[in-house]
Amino acid sequence: MNEEKSIRQIRQELYEDVWSKPMTALTEKYGLSDNGIRKRCKSLNIPTPHLGYWAKLKAGKPVEEKPPLPPYDVTILSYSNTPHENDAPMLNAKKKTGMLERYELDEVLLEQLGKMHGLDLLTPSSLEIFTDWCNSLIVPGKIQGYHELISKHRAEIEYRKERDNEYPFRGDRYRIWKPYEKIKDRDNEAVLPINVSDKQQNRAYRIVDTILKALGQIKSKYSVERGDKDNINIDILGFGVTFELYECKTKRRHIKGMSAVNDFRPIYEEVFDGRLQMDWKISKYSHYCSDENTYALFAYTDSGKALLENQVPTMIFNIYKQCCNNEITYVLERRKQIVRYEQEEKIKLEQEEAEKRKKREAEKQASKNALINSIGDHANKWFMYEQLTKYADELEAHLATCENEETIQLLKEYIMLVRENAGKCNPLNRILQEMKAMESKEFD
Repeated sequence: MNEEKSIRQIRQELYEDVWSKPMTALTEKYGLSDNGIRKRCKSLNIPTPHLGYWAKLKAGKPVEEKPPLPPYDVTILSYSNTPHENDAPMLNAKKKTGMLERYELDEVLLEQLGKMHGLDLLTPSSLEIFTDWCNSLIVPGKIQGYHELISKHRAEIEYRKERDNEYPFRGDRYRIWKPYEKIKDRDNEAVLPINVSDKQQNRAYRIVDTILKALGQIKSKYSVERGDKDNINIDILGFGVTFELYECKTKRRHIKGMSAVNDFRPIYEEVFDGRLQMDWKISKYSHYCSDENTYALFAYTDSGKALLENQVPTMIFNIYKQCCNNEITYVLERRKQIVRYEQEEKIKLEQEEAEKRKKREAEKQASKNALINSIGDHANKWFMYEQLTKYADELEAHLATCENEETIQLLKEYIMLVRENAGKCNPLNRILQEMKAMESKEFD
């Protein structure tokens, strides 16, 4: 991609070119075949003339009108260098915008593609924009409107608490009969995988809300699958991403009083300690695979150096970088596979051709051997042919001395039979046919 031009300029120029002359006339300018130019137009959502357009135009026949250039679906990042802490980070979009442009990997040389990693998928200017955008992300101290998935999580957690208070033994499959129910008993509905104490809940919500809105800007799709297990499925560049936010726990020793001397509770219990941790899992393949080795894992924890809120820019940067690297790896492996397939097909064709050549040579040698073995028979037939021909000639010479019409007629018929039999004995036609057949096997 030409770094001196934006994607809009490239699209406009290519759009004008493909409607001004045939694609075969543009191959030198763009360094692509006409098929390559057509694929490039398709990837950039540029309409192209239909088949036969230029022939009709040359013949003076009516042709389709040049359609307008449709919009191109690109990733526009909006950000501010100094976002306001009391609002969501995306609301300062008007201050600065940038467009993410990714290389068309199918047009990159295979050798060059093998040297690309991570954010090499982005053009240099786009990498700078993306880095600035990530650095501008900040978890606000207060959020006016939470993401829909956050609201659903809050409502579900409140329900679970009320239900568990109403039915304290439901986990043991026991249920105490009550004349009336304050709340209906049902199984859990899957929501975001956030497991924190009440004290850390709002903080966790602000972190996840910021992340979800940031992922939305880079055109990620996310959903929570139905079931009773909390989950989140995110699609970034076609790769599956999941996360889990939870509060760490610390073992605390029970302080036993006199009344609790005979308790059989463990000496230690695990309690929330206020430290939040976020674990990420990123699939290395663009399709489902259960093998744990096919995932890249990232973990971010509250520490004395940085709270989890301050690590959000790093999270988004690393997650997107990993997905870009996955995309490069996926395309590289696919193209290598195509090259291997083409090489295997070439070797296969060469082997098949060698087998055919070997078979032809064997058939030719067999024909040659058969011809050699038939030479004696050919010679005998040739001698017989010459004798019969000479015999017929002598009979014709003798015919001139005959005066009896009946004798002459009978001799003529006999001479015809002799010559016919001589022709059958002539081996030349058979020899020539066998030689031609033998030579033709060499060029089949």
